[in-house]
Amino acid sequence: MSMLRKPWKISTLLYLLLFVMVVVPVITLSTVILQVYKHDLLAQTTSRTLQTLHSITYTAEQETKKVMYITANIGVDQEILTNATLLSQAESGNSQMYIDFLNSALNRYNASINNYILSVSFFFKNGGVFSYNRNLIDDPTVIHQTDWYAKTLSNSNQVHFIGLKKNVLHDSGKPYVITAAVSPEFIPGLQNVELIYCAFNRSSFENLLRVNQTQNVDSDFLIVDKNRQVIASSYGLSNINQVDEHIFEKINDDVEGNFISKLDDKSMLVTYATVPNTGWKVIHQIPYSKLTQTYDQISKVVIIFTIVCMCVFLMISFFLVRGLTKPIHLLVRKMTSVVGGNLNAKIAASGSAEMVTLGHTFNYMLDHIHRLIVQNKEEERAKHIAEFDALQSQINPHFLINTLNVIKLIALVNKIDNIRHITVALMKLVSSSFNRGSTLNPLSEEIENLKHYLFIMENRFGKKISVVWNVAEETSSLYILKLLLQPIVENCIVHGLDDKDIDGRIWVNTCIAKGSLHIEIADNGVGMDMEQLNSYMNQNHESKFSGIGISNVKRRIQVQYGEHYGLTIQPNEPAGTKFVIRVPLLTTRSEDYDLQE
Repeated sequence: MSMLRKPWKISTLLYLLLFVMVVVPVITLSTVILQVYKHDLLAQTTSRTLQTLHSITYTAEQETKKVMYITANIGVDQEILTNATLLSQAESGNSQMYIDFLNSALNRYNASINNYILSVSFFFKNGGVFSYNRNLIDDPTVIHQTDWYAKTLSNSNQVHFIGLKKNVLHDSGKPYVITAAVSPEFIPGLQNVELIYCAFNRSSFENLLRVNQTQNVDSDFLIVDKNRQVIASSYGLSNINQVDEHIFEKINDDVEGNFISKLDDKSMLVTYATVPNTGWKVIHQIPYSKLTQTYDQISKVVIIFTIVCMCVFLMISFFLVRGLTKPIHLLVRKMTSVVGGNLNAKIAASGSAEMVTLGHTFNYMLDHIHRLIVQNKEEERAKHIAEFDALQSQINPHFLINTLNVIKLIALVNKIDNIRHITVALMKLVSSSFNRGSTLNPLSEEIENLKHYLFIMENRFGKKISVVWNVAEETSSLYILKLLLQPIVENCIVHGLDDKDIDGRIWVNTCIAKGSLHIEIADNGVGMDMEQLNSYMNQNHESKFSGIGISNVKRRIQVQYGEHYGLTIQPNEPAGTKFVIRVPLLTTRSEDYDLQE
């Protein structure tokens, strides 16, 4: 986490950006393209294989139907059934004529289908057996106990397709045959054939697979029955008797499909389809490595090409990033030197146009800083000289207060009360003005200072000024800026009541409204209309005592507290002018205040 929070170098960011924006997308795109090609290759292969399998399943279905059709025809041929019955009833010396007839009739059947029939065995109800062409290996009593024998007897005149059987016939040279059986309908006194058992040549199924065999010598077609027995293979049965158990479990429940499976430690693509009337599975197996051989070659070319392109791109990116960041690193070193106080750390601008401009700007900045430092030193020197001159000409506040105190004592000794009272009022005003401890005073203290100022002004103008004080008790302890009220009262006296000899009056009202302190100072003087009021607010009329004018009072309030507060002037009814001050509620002498919205 600390590495993530720490600022990274721009070169690192650029390398990371190039890697994320170029290298990762190119690798991702190459991988996706290869995977899409691989998926498309498998899809095309399986599609073509399924088409071949559909053709094989259709032909295999026709072959099994042919087996069942021949078996059914023999089972309903009355001449064959009659001669077979007579054969079972004839004496040994009279049986040859029936045997010749049966051989002749079955030869005609066999000739019409290219010697497809290997053997036909007639099982009689009296226990005897007659076999055409080749005899059965198993004893009749053993055959009677088989499941297929019982199922055939239970459904008369219906062909029971048995499927692949091994070692059924003597001297056939074909250990594997396709078998079917039928039980003719029993007619008492006319025929006593209990069951006809036919064995057919399996080569037609193998020929079917060889015709559809692909050019790939490693692939193989198989026809498998429901017991995993391999009926036919495109390369002959040889040692293949049963299909792999794991493969058979995957294909047993589905009509058709494909999957990849391990066979003899080799990955094989297995595609399969079902022969409808028998439930046999036609399977095609091809090594996955052979199937993806072209894909592997193309993927190698793509990978090598991608690696070469990435190497070339990274080399170009390295020189490009180095060319971009080297001037920046130089600039950083120079700036660090400047931070250490070396203002002569100029750089020779190089690199791109932007970096050259940045270098020239950096050098110009150093020159400008040097000029500003020299200028600042000269200004500081002039400022120190001016402050020294001001200190020399400044009157000591304590000296002024002490002098006023001497005047007060002289007036007291000589019993001149007016001079003494004026001096006391002036001393308090001067003391409050020279108090530098804070810019704020309690409202009650400012009211007292205002009363001292009014006393001095009454003696100055030689007439009584009537003041109505409506100071709310809850506002007395609140703090306001110093000398905030005096300029307004002075304005009321000098401009409002100057021409009024009698009945001159000033109102001072305070209250808390809408979360603010409101101070209203009004007079019943000559007054002003709205145009005069606006003009007056924009003029800087300085106070005679403090030098603070009306516009300055408003500016002080807004600078200190924000635009939400300030001073407004409006006509006073029925005559005169009203000043309304709005300031925040401050209960401490703190000078810090967050501006309110």
